[in-house]
Amino acid sequence: MLKSERHDKILGYLEHNNFVTVTELAQSLGVSDMTVRRDITELSEKNELVKLYGGAQKVNLKEKELTTTEKIELSVENKEYIGRVMNSVINDGDVVYIGAGTTILYALPYIDKKELFFITNSMIAFDYLIHNSDYKVQLTGGEYLKVTEEFVGEHAEKIFDNLNIDIAFAATNGIYNDNVTTANELEGSIQKAAFRNAKQTVVVADSSKFNVSDVYTFYKLGDLDFVITDNEMDQNTLDYFSYFGKIVNKEMKK
Repeated sequence: MLKSERHDKILGYLEHNNFVTVTELAQSLGVSDMTVRRDITELSEKNELVKLYGGAQKVNLKEKELTTTEKIELSVENKEYIGRVMNSVINDGDVVYIGAGTTILYALPYIDKKELFFITNSMIAFDYLIHNSDYKVQLTGGEYLKVTEEFVGEHAEKIFDNLNIDIAFAATNGIYNDNVTTANELEGSIQKAAFRNAKQTVVVADSSKFNVSDVYTFYKLGDLDFVITDNEMDQNTLDYFSYFGKIVNKEMKK
C-alpha cells in the first residue's frame, strides 16, 4: 500500500473515531507499528491529526468563531478555577496585560492583589474592572471586533511600544501539539505585541481547549513561560502537552 493511501485511510478512521491506537492501525493496514508511527508523525507535522502517546486523535478544527455571548456560559467553573491560579502568579504592584476572552473575564473576580495596573484590549474586561475594582486600567482602543468584543489592529498594538508589562495573559481558541491558535491574524497579532513587551508570557485555556485547533497559530507553546489550565485534564493529555511546554493546573506558591 502506498504511503498516500495509508495516510488517507488513517484520516478516514479518525473521521469516525476520535482516537485510534497505533496497534489498531497497524493491524488494519497490514503494516508494522513503526510504519504507522512514522505516518502519524508526518500527518501531525501537517496538522492533519494530533499525535498522542500510543496513537492519534482527530484535530477538532473550529468551523467558526463563537461570539462572546455564545462562549459566556461554557466551562464556567473551570474558568473560575483558572482565575485562582492566575491570582497566584501575579504580584502586588504588577503591570498586567489581559487579552480578550471569557476565560479571562471569569478569572477577574478572583484577582485580589494590591495596586495593579491593567492594560487590556477587551471591552468586557475593561468594563468589569472599572465598575468592580479600584485598579488602574488602560484600554488600547483600535479597530473594534464585535464577535469577540475586543480592539485590534495597528493602533491597538502601538500602545505596547513604550510599556513595560510584568505579566501578560492571553486566551486561546485551541492548543494542538506546539501550536496556540486563534481565529484570525488580527486577534493573534495583538497578543504577540503584548507578549513582546512582557517579562512573563502566559496563555490561559480550560481543559476543553486542548487537542483543538483554530485557523491561525499565533504562538508556540514552548515559547511561553507557561499555560494555565484547570484541574480536569486527564494525565495522558497533561503529559503529552508538557512535552512542548510548562502546564500549570494548580495555584503556585511563592
